[in-house]
Amino acid sequence: MPTIIAILNQKGGVGKTTTAVTLASGLARMGNQVLLIDLDTQGNVADSLGLPHGDDLRRLLSPDLRCTLEQVVTPSGLDHLDVIRSDKSTTALKQTLVGVNLREYILADVLQGSGYDVIALDCAPSVDLLHFVALVAADFLLIPTRLDKLAVNGVRDALQTLAALKRISHCQVAGILPTFYERVTLESHEQLVHLARTFGRLVLPPIPQDTQCRVASRYGKTLWEHEPNAKALIGYDQGSKHIGGYIQVLDRVKELL
Repeated sequence: MPTIIAILNQKGGVGKTTTAVTLASGLARMGNQVLLIDLDTQGNVADSLGLPHGDDLRRLLSPDLRCTLEQVVTPSGLDHLDVIRSDKSTTALKQTLVGVNLREYILADVLQGSGYDVIALDCAPSVDLLHFVALVAADFLLIPTRLDKLAVNGVRDALQTLAALKRISHCQVAGILPTFYERVTLESHEQLVHLARTFGRLVLPPIPQDTQCRVASRYGKTLWEHEPNAKALIGYDQGSKHIGGYIQVLDRVKELL
């Protein structure tokens, strides 16, 4: 059975897609068979990997189409990493699913016995039916958050959504991931301290602010391909070691597999 990880925050602009693509491609580079599923109508996963948008998700989950997982999977162009793309047709999909019985289980059902080691779910920022579908399917929830007050409120909202589904979801919180951390900015530091005091050990080492994330996405490349020494990957220097960065988060995710 695959380990399924939902990357979710109900606030936008917190680095969800960068986190999903970076972790999924990082796990694939380690030899895991990984499937990355885009649940957002914006189709940012495809953009980040240099792929055209597609209606893979609609074809997978629409009850009238009855496509199998194998029929809709798109190769990412990277070894061991496949993608289920999304586009504007996902809006129509959500409307269709409203009338389906037991719709909360529809993704969990199609992912059973998929043959992948890891499945990552990149969720949209707005609360909708696909949020519930993702949290019912997922084993773990990872919550990226900017270090500002509004985004931190989004962490609470995500945790409340998960708590509301406790009767039908076995999903556990894998961690809260501070993103866009600016070491020299007082606001960033104060919000990181506040986050740690509020959520304790759930808070992971932060991801430094790094323009290379935007540049890599613009070229349709992962950070691993575009700039393997990017601050967002390796963290920042603290004495003789590096603190934070997606490499440390990847180590934490490996413990869940």
